Amino acid sequence: MRAFNYVLVEEDLYRKDLDSLLLRCIGFPEALEIMKQVYEGVCGTHQSRVKMRWLIRRYGYYWPSIPKDCIKYSKGCQPCQKHGNIQRIRSDELHNVVKPWPFRGWAMDLIGKIYPASSKDHSFILVATYFFTKWVETMPLKKAEQGDVIKFVKENIIHRFGIPESLTTYQGTMFAGSDIKEFAEDYGIKLRNSSPRYP
Repeated sequence: MRAFNYVLVEEDLYRKDLDSLLLRCIGFPEALEIMKQVYEGVCGTHQSRVKMRWLIRRYGYYWPSIPKDCIKYSKGCQPCQKHGNIQRIRSDELHNVVKPWPFRGWAMDLIGKIYPASSKDHSFILVATYFFTKWVETMPLKKAEQGDVIKFVKENIIHRFGIPESLTTYQGTMFAGSDIKEFAEDYGIKLRNSSPRYP
């Protein structure tokens, strides 16, 4: 049934809009460039996500995840974060994680996927924070897999600071897979997970 909404014109795929207009279907690299031009290009005015989606359709482009991608792009705009209105959310007391002595615990997190990738094709950043001194160790990654996390822990934590008692991570597959659990068991490291939505 959905195939009736699409038509092929000279090797380009188009989608029929509700107004019977043809919208050219594009891939993500081209979609990223179009979002950049619409949102912050010469005529871009950093408008809301709904307006951004409307403009992209008005210019005759379509891809399935337009609403989600527009929201993600506008949230990542640095000028909007610097100069936009301050969100008035209820303040809450911060609760520090305190470890009573050194070499006891680290927290790890993954930043990414980052668009566009770096000149060396790195799309992720693995970050580890030492609870006792708040020291930070980072490493750029091309892909986020369990082997990369194990290599990072060995080279950046164990070889430099010793074997930690615990590693606190969120429940992503690169942190909670069988290889990581086996590695932690071999070294006597306790794996702890932060609560969902409140890392």
